[in-house]
Amino acid sequence: MMGYTEDPAMVRVDFFKESGEWYVTEAVRWTGGWSANKRSVHDAFDQSLRDHLGDRLGNMDAVCLHPYHEYAFPLCHRAGSWLK
Repeated sequence: MMGYTEDPAMVRVDFFKESGEWYVTEAVRWTGGWSANKRSVHDAFDQSLRDHLGDRLGNMDAVCLHPYHEYAFPLCHRAGSWLK
């Protein structure tokens, strides 16, 4: 599995405004765990976003095409859904 950088746990996350317009790309360290035994890929993405962003960019949609998870598939979380 290849990461966004030389570190496989770093993933690319694109953020979009409510209008659908692209806003920014961030390299996020995947801290939510790699194994499905610990948590789902959705929960792992939420945890990684909270750890990296806090509440910054909470009003944006977040898209990660290549999560660092054993059952990875592209993810899109609506604005602020990871803050819960």
